[in-house]
Amino acid sequence: MDFKVATLLKLSSGNKIMENLSGSIEVDWITDECGVDGSVLLMKTDVGIWVSAHLIVTMRTECGSCLEEYKDSVNLQIEEEYFPTINLITGEKNRFERVDENNFYIREDNILDLSDAIGQYISLQSPLNFKCMENCRGLCTECGINLNHVDCDCRNKKKDTKLMTLLENYTVRD
Repeated sequence: MDFKVATLLKLSSGNKIMENLSGSIEVDWITDECGVDGSVLLMKTDVGIWVSAHLIVTMRTECGSCLEEYKDSVNLQIEEEYFPTINLITGEKNRFERVDENNFYIREDNILDLSDAIGQYISLQSPLNFKCMENCRGLCTECGINLNHVDCDCRNKKKDTKLMTLLENYTVRD
């Protein structure tokens, strides 16, 4: 997810470059690589480069209810400013008053790496509990069978518990 931005950094504020993006990225909490497709607008600002990206990230993940693996996609809208670490004219390190360690930076070789921002935005936009389908029935709490594929008979079996009288009067409503 690298973009060479030395030429853009030399131009005046307001100059833009539009790039198409197609590739893959590794995210810490996702086991497989994620596919990334979309467009990225890079615009020179007075101190850095503003990135405006419209991306679709496709990933393999696990359903939080039935534990089946499935493919999901997340739409990302990234709006961030990247700051150069080196001044192209003097070769010295840049010092910014309003910039801190939470910002994104352009590497010393004038490469803008969008990977970290994409990873952060995926984490923010992804649901806490992935679902393979809206009406996923999950796993049976008694036998562990996937209720999306097979109906189990666990609810109809009598339980041998101390609360049997309460269970006999309890009916399951679907």
